[in-house]
Amino acid sequence: MEGRSTVDVLAVRVCRAVRTARREHQAWIGLDFLQRELGHESPMAIDAAVAFAAAKGWLAIGGAPAHSVLLTNGAP
Repeated sequence: MEGRSTVDVLAVRVCRAVRTARREHQAWIGLDFLQRELGHESPMAIDAAVAFAAAKGWLAIGGAPAHSVLLTNGAP
């Protein structure tokens, strides 16, 4: 399992990628962007990390099915 992130560690990386992409603006970031930014992680792992971050209150998820995320004030 070495070389792969645990869901909690990956969730923090997802939040950091969203923060970097949005800069100082509060903006929705597409899940396709996260897939490109975290390309060495599996799509299932990224989905799990996004769900984990949303459950923690770090991200809001947009769309049904989900297509974008919004960073919240409580995000790491």
